[in-house]
Amino acid sequence: MIPVVNPMVPPPIPPRPAPEDVRTAAQLWFAALVVGIVQLGATLVAQLGQRHELAQQLFDDLHEKQPQVTMAQAQTWTTIVFALVAVFWLVLTGAGVAVVYQLFRGKSWARSLLTGFAVFLMLGAAGAMFGAGTDAGTAALIAGGAGIVQAVLAGGAVFLCYRKESEAYFRPGPQ
Repeated sequence: MIPVVNPMVPPPIPPRPAPEDVRTAAQLWFAALVVGIVQLGATLVAQLGQRHELAQQLFDDLHEKQPQVTMAQAQTWTTIVFALVAVFWLVLTGAGVAVVYQLFRGKSWARSLLTGFAVFLMLGAAGAMFGAGTDAGTAALIAGGAGIVQAVLAGGAVFLCYRKESEAYFRPGPQ
């Protein structure tokens, strides 16, 4: 059987290979996302150590307005909030993986989005370096250190995405 070719439709353009800098940037972003999961775990462990205080604060706030609320309910709600935060961040990490994949494919919007996210990470790392929200404890130190490492990885990835070869790769059209 002979394939039918429409002379009005141009043949598909084969995908351009990503420059080495873009491949490395994507790897750095994947590493930053993994470090973000470590940071999430350490943050949740640090917060779980304070769950009784958080539940007591929630109970005190709610008990004034709704006297039927019990301390057991406040503790259950606190645990549910921790689980929801973990699920939310894991979903966001999955979305981050999808955006990094689009970066690897040469999508300019993905580069822009990840650049903005890198700025956000760097601001968070500055807060961790200068002691914003200093909590005593190993888990809090791990979370702060992971935030700093994540920001360094993201900063390196952004730098590589704006080099000369990378810049040409993100321009639309055949290169």
